[in-house]
Amino acid sequence: MMKKIICLMLPLCIGLASCHEDDPLLFNDKARVQLRPDASGTFGDYSYSFIWSPASTTRDVVYLPIRVMGGPADTDRHVMIEQVNEYDITYTKDHWGYVTDSVVTERSDKAIAGKHYVPFDSPEYGQLLTIPAGEVLTQIGIILIRDASLSSEKVRLRIRLKPTDDFELGESKYLERTITFSDMLEQPSNWAQRYMNSYFGTYSKTKHQLMMKVVNGKVDEDWVNQAYNSVSFRYYWRMKFIEALQAYNNDPSNIASGLAPMRENADDPNSALVTFPTSL
Repeated sequence: MMKKIICLMLPLCIGLASCHEDDPLLFNDKARVQLRPDASGTFGDYSYSFIWSPASTTRDVVYLPIRVMGGPADTDRHVMIEQVNEYDITYTKDHWGYVTDSVVTERSDKAIAGKHYVPFDSPEYGQLLTIPAGEVLTQIGIILIRDASLSSEKVRLRIRLKPTDDFELGESKYLERTITFSDMLEQPSNWAQRYMNSYFGTYSKTKHQLMMKVVNGKVDEDWVNQAYNSVSFRYYWRMKFIEALQAYNNDPSNIASGLAPMRENADDPNSALVTFPTSL
């Protein structure tokens, strides 16, 4: 009896194995395209702020890494993207903690075409949505508009790749990404890395302002990438930030005015203190 079972299952196992072997071929039927993580491995929301740009800047281009599967081509190929909605879900629970109902609402901070970004059907996107001949790892560009409303609010632009005559789509988890942007100081999009929290602690705008004062310049995505790529860079600046924070907290005038010790929210005396890790 046992022998029969084994014989019956053997063709099934062979069939399953052959299915697994064929899976990669699904991505070889035609060139496919998908987004890819940033240089530091980040694939969350991409954060951008016009605050780093001169006052005369009215528009800017955000670049997102992209990859082609199926090899390079001899001619340029084109990508298409669209905006998709994002939603919030509010749950109602009973006294036992079980969900009894839910309400789905569209987010109110959605970026508006023509106001916050150039519509994707604009001719301006010609080269920005082009995969050059011979390339498989490149980037696409999205044109953001510096609307006056961004000085007091942050908006979200959720983009999704669309199939074209040149490309089918890649893995579903790499087809969409959200760009959050404003004209205010924002957390760098690649801050959310283990090494950043280990060396510099939890992000806050107050801490960010202190860091910029010490660096005497930007602490943006490029600065975070430098920290990612150099241990000595991280050690040096962490020590400088600690020294600056101690000097601020020990300043008699700051103490007398109630500004010291520095807190994450200067207007809330109960908010957490600004700190930097002193060791790993």
